[in-house]
Amino acid sequence: MAESASTPAGTYTVTVTGTGSVTRTATYTLTVGSGGSCGSPGQKLTNPGFESGATGWTQTSGVIGQHGASGQPTRSGTWNAWLNGYGVSHTDYLYQNVTLPSGCSSYTFSFWLHVDSAESTTTTAYDTLRVEVLNSTGSTVLGTLATYSNLNKATGYSQKSFSLAAYAGQTIRLRWYGVEDSSLQTSFVIDDTALNVS
Repeated sequence: MAESASTPAGTYTVTVTGTGSVTRTATYTLTVGSGGSCGSPGQKLTNPGFESGATGWTQTSGVIGQHGASGQPTRSGTWNAWLNGYGVSHTDYLYQNVTLPSGCSSYTFSFWLHVDSAESTTTTAYDTLRVEVLNSTGSTVLGTLATYSNLNKATGYSQKSFSLAAYAGQTIRLRWYGVEDSSLQTSFVIDDTALNVS
């Protein structure tokens, strides 16, 4: 038993019946993969490390910059994205639209995040950063991948990674959305983003 090259990907039920003096029947599940149909693999974000400034990104003014001299060093290169950190009520955003090809087996979105904060609480998230997937116009939030806050403050950067397989075949908007309350700054610093499809 073999699948043909034209068999669509999916799960099929196969029943095998043997006849003779006694009839025997067995049922199997056959899963046909998409094979080599990932037509456009590779890294999908434009300017993922921000080294070309704001090229490819939409931002609140001043989010992308060479912030090392202001106390927010990069993970690599000389540019990063710094959301919030004002110590007053403020909202920042950073996003990029990207088209995910269909038929691939892996869709991994990752970035490196550093959080520092003047907040001393260990229980209350006063300042937050949401990582969201929206439709291409930004009118609908399709999903929230993660929410970080002043409670995640730590030295250095840590890598965050998410599967976007649920959005294969769509053009989506990847957005960081930072909201800061009226006092005590929290900074969300992002560098070295990637969206690898294979």
